[in-house]
Amino acid sequence: MGRRIVIAVSLSWVLAAWPAWAQDTKPETKIVDPVVVTATKIETPAGQLGAAVTVIDGEDFQTYHYPTVDEALRQVPGVEIRRSGSFGKTTSISIRGANPSQVQVLVDGIRVKSPTLGQAELSDISPELIERVEIIRGPQSTLYGADAIGGVVNIITKKGKGPFSARVEQEVGNYNTYVSRASVSGATGPFDYALGVFHLESGGQFENDDSRQTAVNLRLGLTLPYDSGVTFTLRWNETNTGLPVKFVTVPLPIQPIIDKNNENLSDTLVTGLELRTHPVSWWESVLRGGRYFNINKFVDLPDPGFPCAFAVCEFPQRLAVERYELEWLNHFHVQKWSTSTFGLEYRRETARSEKATIFTAASDTYSGFFQQTFRFFDRLYMTGGVRVEENSVFGRNTTERGSLSYLIKEWGTRIRGGAGSGFRAPTFNDLFFPGFSDLTLKPETSFSYDFGVDQSLWRNRIRLGLTYFQNDVRNLITFVFINTPPFVKGANVGHARSAGIEFTSDVDLTDTLTLSVNYTYTDSENLATNQLLAREPRHRWNGTLSWQALPRLTLFTQVHAVTEQFEPTGGGSGLYNSGHTRIDVGGTYRLLNRYAFLQALDLTARVQNLLNEGYAEVRGFPALGIQGLVGLRASF
Repeated sequence: MGRRIVIAVSLSWVLAAWPAWAQDTKPETKIVDPVVVTATKIETPAGQLGAAVTVIDGEDFQTYHYPTVDEALRQVPGVEIRRSGSFGKTTSISIRGANPSQVQVLVDGIRVKSPTLGQAELSDISPELIERVEIIRGPQSTLYGADAIGGVVNIITKKGKGPFSARVEQEVGNYNTYVSRASVSGATGPFDYALGVFHLESGGQFENDDSRQTAVNLRLGLTLPYDSGVTFTLRWNETNTGLPVKFVTVPLPIQPIIDKNNENLSDTLVTGLELRTHPVSWWESVLRGGRYFNINKFVDLPDPGFPCAFAVCEFPQRLAVERYELEWLNHFHVQKWSTSTFGLEYRRETARSEKATIFTAASDTYSGFFQQTFRFFDRLYMTGGVRVEENSVFGRNTTERGSLSYLIKEWGTRIRGGAGSGFRAPTFNDLFFPGFSDLTLKPETSFSYDFGVDQSLWRNRIRLGLTYFQNDVRNLITFVFINTPPFVKGANVGHARSAGIEFTSDVDLTDTLTLSVNYTYTDSENLATNQLLAREPRHRWNGTLSWQALPRLTLFTQVHAVTEQFEPTGGGSGLYNSGHTRIDVGGTYRLLNRYAFLQALDLTARVQNLLNEGYAEVRGFPALGIQGLVGLRASF
């Protein structure tokens, strides 16, 4: 019944707007091609790229009221988000069947993946002060080195512009959820500034399922002569969350056994300094330095009635990881038809594990890369590059990538494609964690390619895209089950493959009604075990319907659906985690507009999992049921 109501409401929106659609005789819709930095490390219109690219604009966070970064990423084709339960719980990303360790995540170009786990913790990245998020699907190891087999996600911080402005927002919802945001930004003379603070707390759905997140985000800039400048960025985040699911069996039961005293505290600081100059038309240079620092504290006290499975029953753990990185880029231009990029990079990574599990680790990485871009006749764009990376622990790796994009402007068509190699380095846990590690592990290596076509129709009101991709990984590092604690161990198990298609569509039904639908098919297999890759759905759908119903009222509906996913259980067996369909709705109503010093006052609302579907993105960690947030947003 609930599903029929939602469909009826959505159809009513379309029918209400039909007269305006039928009478519309306006000329071609002008869609600005987004400028992307991540794919080539230099500002490039997306239409000139051979890679599959999605850009999430910062305004989307305001329009759809995403409470966390991972909610925005769920709508991207080829991307799978896995949150282990409610707000604040560990959240990872995979792209095109590449697991979370094979996806590089950056904030303002600085890596935010843990050197120990090898994954980026999305729950430690606040959604505040984001200018845009660029998602590049496909291998990017030539530009970003290790761990970019599946693609790259780059979160770019908002730059202050214009006169002083401020925004304050407060949201409340069920599960004792509260979200507070505040930001200021602007520019004066050569200086620009932007500051944002964020706080989220939620009680969750079980005992010990609460979470609290507090974040501060800062960007300062100074414009200098000769098209030069300096930028400093800082993002600090503290997440304190209860962990209510007790590990009792493999696989975990669908209805969890509650652990009443298991908790985790994560404290993350990411800072960056960038110096750029473009003194002459044929040369520009960028020098970037960054630091990623994270302290993770984990406490699990003994539970009455449960035997001690480990030698240290309380299992208190403190893990500190740190990464320093330095990158120097030089771009040489020959008029508008050629750009040559030379880059040098150095990284120092360290880890120290204390209390229950003790180990220390460190590595140094030296890299050099070259990239060449050609632009012919304002139609054909070709890019190729090579990278050599030397690591003090696992040795040297060389990667290559090439791509092209060809525009048939008369037809509104773009043909694109690319291929490249990549590798994923063993993590510190893979190499040094007691009882789990193996110093003989080899880096994973990959070869991937994709090709596709983009087509605009109906005076650019309809924008379609279709992509085929294939990714082959050798020396795949994965868990194998053992009989002693910690009962799993990392090992090179052989060869894995994933292949599929991505379909995207955006339709401007009227000037006020837009429909976006994308679909991803992923056929994946671990060829060493003849099993599907873990937690990778074969079919994935996303849809968004946005409607400017009134000058002051904007409404939206979002649908996210995935099919079942394979869950390995050891001993060559496995089972399936059920698929699910999640429907989210919401909107914004302008209560006041330009009153005294108040620029705007908005009433906001977002309801997630409208039909209260029971599901888990990771088996054994139930997701929240219907969850609503309503708030006020004041702009000054």
